[in-house]
Amino acid sequence: MSTATIQSLPGNAQALARRFGDPDQLAVKHKLPYIDEAATRFLEQCPFVIVSTADAQGRCDASPKGDPPGFIGIGDKHTLYLPDRAGNKMFQSISNILENPHVGLLFLIPGEEWTMRINGHARITDEPQLLEKLSARNRPAQLAIEVKVEECYFHCPKSFKRAELWNIDNFHKYDGDSWGVILAQRTKLEQEKAKELDGMIKESVKNL
Repeated sequence: MSTATIQSLPGNAQALARRFGDPDQLAVKHKLPYIDEAATRFLEQCPFVIVSTADAQGRCDASPKGDPPGFIGIGDKHTLYLPDRAGNKMFQSISNILENPHVGLLFLIPGEEWTMRINGHARITDEPQLLEKLSARNRPAQLAIEVKVEECYFHCPKSFKRAELWNIDNFHKYDGDSWGVILAQRTKLEQEKAKELDGMIKESVKNL
């Protein structure tokens, strides 16, 4: 793949429209500043969301979050809640939100080629009753991300169809080194530790 820099890219939305055409008006007009009935149904069935954040300097992060369908809390048509559960203790999303409240959320349902997107402002809360409501596997959330919705819209399935993402004939296991081997290499540990790391990883995912 060429690494040559593309010259004379359009510098703003108007220039992009002149070069590529105006945005599809159905796509523009179906954006809502709240969660409607269709969005509520999607959220109720959704087991997975990608949370995009950025720190005060604009350095970005995208983090996956998942639980059984129904794990997303809906406060009202302008507010939703995402549970934060025990993980690697790096708190990338949480730290970014504390510096910069803007978030972008991408919701996926396995087998469904349409996705839903929500953009808004977030804050972190540890309100006990809310954390209890966001419980899973008999354990409350450790923190919650409250999102005030500014844009809510569905995204067409073209990328999923191009990738044939949910085509079961394309499902395969990752063909590469084990995660223990990769961790050992990246953290400069002796490769003898790889098997031990694989065992630790296997045990850790049992305790969700």
